[in-house]
Amino acid sequence: METREPSFAPAWEAALVIVVTFFVFLFVSTALLFTVGQGPTLIVGELLILFVPLAYLLMKRIDVRSYIKIGLNPKYILLGLGFGGVLLLLNIAVSETLTAIFGQSQAVQQSNELLASLSSTPGGLVTVAASLALAGICEEFAFRGFLQTSIFKSTSATKSSTYAFVIAVLISAGVFGIFHFDPQAVYTIAAFITGLALGYIYHRWNYTTSAMAHASMNLIVLALLLTGI
Repeated sequence: METREPSFAPAWEAALVIVVTFFVFLFVSTALLFTVGQGPTLIVGELLILFVPLAYLLMKRIDVRSYIKIGLNPKYILLGLGFGGVLLLLNIAVSETLTAIFGQSQAVQQSNELLASLSSTPGGLVTVAASLALAGICEEFAFRGFLQTSIFKSTSATKSSTYAFVIAVLISAGVFGIFHFDPQAVYTIAAFITGLALGYIYHRWNYTTSAMAHASMNLIVLALLLTGI
């Protein structure tokens, strides 16, 4: 008898894949940091976030393009670029509010200093820009395309689509926030709120739009950081 391949990843399996992704990311990034330096580690670390969920989908023989909702129409790219500016404004407003409540985040300061330091040479600037663009591509694949989709499909099998959407977006944004852990909570909460917005963008449009929005926001932040604005 022919075995029918699953049409989606069960939520618990998707959660396990993300946990594995976290530990692979942590272990490999730490090892690379002491061997090849910070620049290559930034790039490889982002690729690892995509690699584990992608490997799972391929192993399960799930159609990656349709599952992740990859749309190559130029309008989705342009739409994502526009949303990048909107997300930047949201991120600034949220960060300023959180900073006023919790104080300046040392994690954010250290991250900005690292990016500025690495960008001081042409090669370093290319590496940083590439890693920030990859963050949009890889993190949206893992957290929205894979995790949010899996939770939504699993939940909508027994609950309403609205309920499934809310649960999927909240969980994926929460995990996204944890991946951007900040002991002072500023970066974590800001990432969570950004994740909510990206979750809606992904659900309303597709992966291409959310990935472009995320990547363009990161690159605009880099440009502002380097110009001192």
